[in-house]
Amino acid sequence: MSRRVALQFQFLFVFVNMNSSVWLILLGLGLILPTCLASSFDPELICTLVVNGTKINDPRVCNGWIQCVDGKSVSGTCDDGLFYDRQTEDCVPSADTNCISSDPCAAQPNGFAADPYSCNGYYYCKQGVGTRGVCNNGLNYNPGTESCIRDFPCTAKMNPDSYCNILPDGVFAKDTLNCNGWQMCWKGEVINGTCPATFYFSAAKGDCDYPQNVECAITEPPPLTAAPEACPKAGSFISDESSCNGYYYCRESSDGQMLLQHGECDDGRFFSARDGGACVPRSKLQCDYDRCVDLGYTGIQLANESNDGCTGFSICQDGVKIGEGTCPNGDYFDELSQRCTNQVISYPACALSSQSTTQTTEA
Repeated sequence: MSRRVALQFQFLFVFVNMNSSVWLILLGLGLILPTCLASSFDPELICTLVVNGTKINDPRVCNGWIQCVDGKSVSGTCDDGLFYDRQTEDCVPSADTNCISSDPCAAQPNGFAADPYSCNGYYYCKQGVGTRGVCNNGLNYNPGTESCIRDFPCTAKMNPDSYCNILPDGVFAKDTLNCNGWQMCWKGEVINGTCPATFYFSAAKGDCDYPQNVECAITEPPPLTAAPEACPKAGSFISDESSCNGYYYCRESSDGQMLLQHGECDDGRFFSARDGGACVPRSKLQCDYDRCVDLGYTGIQLANESNDGCTGFSICQDGVKIGEGTCPNGDYFDELSQRCTNQVISYPACALSSQSTTQTTEA
């Protein structure tokens, strides 16, 4: 290891001989060795959702591609020195495309590389094999200086498993959650849409079609029966008591039973049960469930924590909390700007209970 790297991370290597095995203990400033996050990329599944012949990027490597043939995945690799480019669907010089891989050592087999799934993580790569480290609390990894920096901006990252890193722009993929839904990447954003009226989306055609022409095994679950006194009256809305943005609509069946129909607020809004129920801006409402809902699908994002005085944040990926942190120097965290700031932040969502006695239902 170079002197620069040794000074930069203040590594101390201690070798301990135990039962004839050599154990390497890596002690460093803020260094932890957690379990690596695994890629969720499933080419066999994706090939059932797109038109036959579609060519996609393999996010597990930089020089690999996959072509979907009759619903099956066929893999290929580029020649030495070339990376696969999803937009041109061709192998190009490595300097001509940006490789975003779930393997941080794919593009840089030796040296330090940023963790593709977090802001404060990094890897030390040696011959393509990486050892993961984590910066101290309040520090983020700066790939430019290869060091942990306080207040280094945590910019949104492209998730290696996102359609926008796999499919060429404009290629439709069937939504796995409903029969008439589709997804597509366009200019770095995953777009969700549905077919008109009663049409279903056909993965084979990459277009909407009559239901009788489309195989779809997705069925709507039967409505739940409300527990006694759960619904104040028919037509009211209540929390689903499992998420910040979920709710149930109470409706009366023909036999007089109260049934629950599940729904979710639009992105950026949480459900408030006050005054019959409403979806309000997420910054206006405290919620004891996972506040990462709807965040982190196109890159790592941060969310204010409830009832902490607006100083801490959750690290969000794919709508789930994967870590947490606190702004340094007593600063506040602003979920809207995704930054720590010395300006006082007092959103009802994160204010201490003693500071926020009411929850607004401002739309």
